[in-house]
Amino acid sequence: MRKQTDILPENMVVLFEELEQECLTAIKYIEALKAKELSESQKEDILGELSASITHLRIQAIELDKELEETDKL
Repeated sequence: MRKQTDILPENMVVLFEELEQECLTAIKYIEALKAKELSESQKEDILGELSASITHLRIQAIELDKELEETDKL
């Protein structure tokens, strides 16, 4: 059985792991917003964190896309 690093270059593995972690972070904030007893201040804080997480996701997706394009050229 081949290891994940045998299939993908190490930098791609790292990018996928970072993307996965940021997705989980975004999900955590989305779930937190579902709580019924949040104050307006808590909602604002969570929305701010979610916005930052979404920004990180965009950046990571762009970087991953660039790496995938380079891999396709090989």
